[in-house]
This record gives sequence, structure tokens and C-alpha cells, in this order.
Amino acid sequence: MNKHIVTYTDQISEYAFIAYFFIHSFFPFGAEIIKLLCLLTMIGCWVTRIKIEKKVLFNRTAIDIPILSYLLCSMIASFHSVHIKSNLETVLHEYFQYFIIFFCMVNTIHSTEQVKRIVKAMLITCALVCAYGLYGYYTGLAINAGRLVATFEYHSKMARYISLLLPITVCLLFWYKNILIRLSLALLASMCSFSLILTMNRTSWMAILVSMFFIGFAFKKKLLMLIFVGVCSICFFFLPSKFFAHAKTITQINKYFTTEEILGERVLCWKASISMIRDHPLLGIGPSSRVFRNAYQQYGQKIRDAEKQTKNEPIPTQPKKKKKKAKEKNKIKMPDRLSNAHNDFLNICVGTGVMGLLTFLWMFTTIFYAITKAWRYLNVEYEKALLIGITASLISILSHSFTDCVWGKPDTVFLWYIIGILFVLIRNRPNHNQTSSLQKQSQYNGL
Repeated sequence: MNKHIVTYTDQISEYAFIAYFFIHSFFPFGAEIIKLLCLLTMIGCWVTRIKIEKKVLFNRTAIDIPILSYLLCSMIASFHSVHIKSNLETVLHEYFQYFIIFFCMVNTIHSTEQVKRIVKAMLITCALVCAYGLYGYYTGLAINAGRLVATFEYHSKMARYISLLLPITVCLLFWYKNILIRLSLALLASMCSFSLILTMNRTSWMAILVSMFFIGFAFKKKLLMLIFVGVCSICFFFLPSKFFAHAKTITQINKYFTTEEILGERVLCWKASISMIRDHPLLGIGPSSRVFRNAYQQYGQKIRDAEKQTKNEPIPTQPKKKKKKAKEKNKIKMPDRLSNAHNDFLNICVGTGVMGLLTFLWMFTTIFYAITKAWRYLNVEYEKALLIGITASLISILSHSFTDCVWGKPDTVFLWYIIGILFVLIRNRPNHNQTSSLQKQSQYNGL
């Protein structure tokens, strides 16, 4: 009887993970009750197994201590801040949610077959999101400021969603031998690539380029990667000229910090963030985006005022038209109400101080170290292909961290799904290898 209950809890937990991912993909900022029910179902399955087996079921991972350390730093920073309530809401409603997803996955998903089904469901969901996005782009339902947003409110979130799943799609495309599955994955990769171009997110373009080169070297298929990059480059020529012009700005490095044409308000945001870190180096101002938004208004305005004083120098006499254009060009804008630092490392340091940033770096350094260790003993081709895909996805997402902020809803939910799957693979393989070695030894002794 207990075995049947354990089987059912495993299945229910798997369905809850799939449903949770689907809901977050199509309703990233809504359907909170359904999301909560899915989350409680995951926790409920874990607790049920603990009661049945009458022991604490907690599979240890290499990042348990870094996660708890980061949560502790976030809690201390929240209590140290003036806006305790707002910061605690962020820690309890967001950070705890990310890590609960991770721990539930590591402790309730046990077999590679379950991992395969979850990954399959994630890729099918991604295909549906991209299909809706492409339909919505040409009908005007899923577009904002000329950019594809699909089911997300912002083009950058859609771009990061694709950046997380496209590398896994490409890696599995290399592994599967079945023609129909390969064609399906090739179609998904094409839809993702085209959708990514339509988001007009330059950071994602560069991030995917980096991850694709990594995949090419990992699979030793450099030519195929060059073909993939070439096909994506050709796509720009079949799209309106604004896409090609937008991509061309990536190479205009001299304009990055001299104007706001390319980086927008990011430079001001980074300057303001550094000022906040100087004033609150150890514990930060708190992890809440609302707290950052209010602080940025003050710090950003001070920097703008200082720049305005610098630019209000006597200007040589010019014709009226040229003078008017020069004034418009040099006009100092009011800082927008940004809710993050547009850089994950600055954003975390602003929110939780230097200690929080160090624990965050410790956490992701440990993840990549675990990947390098897993690479040595993973023998099953599917798992190895998935490991490369997950590594490429993490590289892609961390590439975003320099000019964008991934550490927030719903991006971090998807990120911890990927990390959870990674550690399920890592947890399963050593046991399998030990069993295999024991079997070989017994066979040898028998002979």
C-alpha cells in the first residue's frame, strides 16, 4: 500500500512541476492562486513521503549551505533596512519560492524518465509560447513598442525565457536520432530564434551567440554552430531594416558610455547603484524592488543635477536651428522609476550588501564546479547532452546579468527549474555508477 502511495506522490509531484511551469509561462504575473496550489502540492508530496517512510528525506546538494547563507544575508538586510515590511515580502514571497522549487525538485523527482518528461513539457510549453508570440506579433496582440512580448509584459523577459530554453533545445537536437523528434526540435529552435530576433533584445542576441559557441565546442561540432549563427544572421536581411540597424549598434562600442542611444538609462542606473553601495556597503538597502525604485529616484536625481551643472557651460554662438537641436540633445531627463540596477551583481550588492553578493557568487561558483565534476562520470548520452544544454543555458542567463537583472519574477523561477533538474542528474549518476561498478565486480569475482 505504501509503495502505491509513494508512486502516486512521485507522479503528482511531477505533474505539479509541469503545471507550475506552464502557468508561469502563460500567466507570469497572474493566476497566483493556481501557482500557490501547485507549490503546495509539491511540498505536500514531499511531506507525504516523509510521513510514509518515517524519516527525514533531504537529499543534500553542494549548494545547500550557499542557499541558506544567501537567505540569511537577505533576512538580515531586510531587518536592517528602514522598509522592513517591503523587504521581507520580497524574501518570503520570492526568494523562498525559488529555493522551495529547487529543494522540492531534488527531493521528489527521482528518475531520469521523470526528468525527460519534465524537460519535454517545458520545451512544448516554450513552443506554444513562441507560437502565440509569433501570431500575436503580426496581429498586434503580443507586441509592445514594436517588440515581441508574447505572454510576458516586457520584451526582455520573453528574450530571457527563450535564452534559457533554446540551448537545451539545440543540445537535444544533436542527441536524438529519431527523425520526427529531430524535425520537431529543429522547428522549435527556428521558432525560438525568430522570436528572439523579434524581441530586439541585443543582450539576448549576444548571450545566445556565446552559448551556441560553447555548445559547438562541447559537442565538437563547430561547423554546425557556424551554420546556426549564419542562418540567424541571414534572417536579419529578410526583416525590416530596423532589425539590422538595431543589431549594428552592438559594434558601436564608442557610443556605449558617451550617449544613451545604446545602453539607455543603464549608465545612470549603474552610477546611482554604485553610490548606494558606497553609502550602504555591508548590508545594503534591502532586496525589495520597491525600495530600490525609491532610492534610485533620489540618487539618480543627484547625479542628473551634477551632470546638468557640468553641461550648463557657455555654448558658442550657433544658428538658431542648430542651437535648438543642440539643446534638445543635451537636455537632462528626469530619471525613470526603475526597479532594479540593470546588472544582477550591482542589484544584489545594493540590496544585500557585499556579504550578500559574496554568497550569491559562492552559490553560482559551486553550481559550475558541480557541473565540471558531473561531466567526468556522466556516461548516459541523454544526460550528458542535457548537462551541456543546462550549462549553456546558465552561461546565457549569466551573460544577461551584466546589462540586465535576471534575479526576479518570473525569470528566476525558470532558472531554478533548470538548476533543480541539473542537481537531480548529479544526484542520480553517482549511485548508478556505484551500482554498476559493484555489478561488474561481482561478475568478475563470479568468473
